[in-house]
Amino acid sequence: MNDPYAMPNGVLRNKLGITDHQLLAAAEADITRARLVMLAERPLPGAYDLGHLQAFHAAIFGDIYPWAGELRTVNIAKRTPFCPVRNLMPYAAEVFGRLASSGHLRDLPRQEFVIRLAALYGDLNVLHPFREGNGRTQRAFLTQLGADAGYALNWSGMDPQRNEDASVKSFLGDNNLLEQLRDELVTTN
Repeated sequence: MNDPYAMPNGVLRNKLGITDHQLLAAAEADITRARLVMLAERPLPGAYDLGHLQAFHAAIFGDIYPWAGELRTVNIAKRTPFCPVRNLMPYAAEVFGRLASSGHLRDLPRQEFVIRLAALYGDLNVLHPFREGNGRTQRAFLTQLGADAGYALNWSGMDPQRNEDASVKSFLGDNNLLEQLRDELVTTN
């Protein structure tokens, strides 16, 4: 695949001038960790729509990638395909329309919040609107959404492999594992 986001050696084009996979991964981890702490301390205003998700991505990755906050222009996959580029806008309108119709998950009993959070997580994972950094962006976005709905989300104990397995099952129409994993993260504020 010809990837306009990557250099010939496969390393993502970045503002840091890094051309080595491991060095970029380390720098990205350090920078994004600091940005995520800042977002936890100072919520990012927005309407919990696609533009708001893009603002989260830009805030987290803006010092690293020139395309931070921009929708991807290539199709990508990881165990399952993500939303095709041509469908990003219509699918995003559907996902964020459902979120708005639900009142942004506010005023829900805990179990209903968990079920809807899992469904939204699955939808956002399928959408995968960015070339890189979707998971961290989704988690920051959902953490703030949860806080606004009266629930705290603690992602620190999440097993990445179980989460990926749950996301694949969700893509195939089974949200049970995703609901179970989200249930383990949610506490009342």
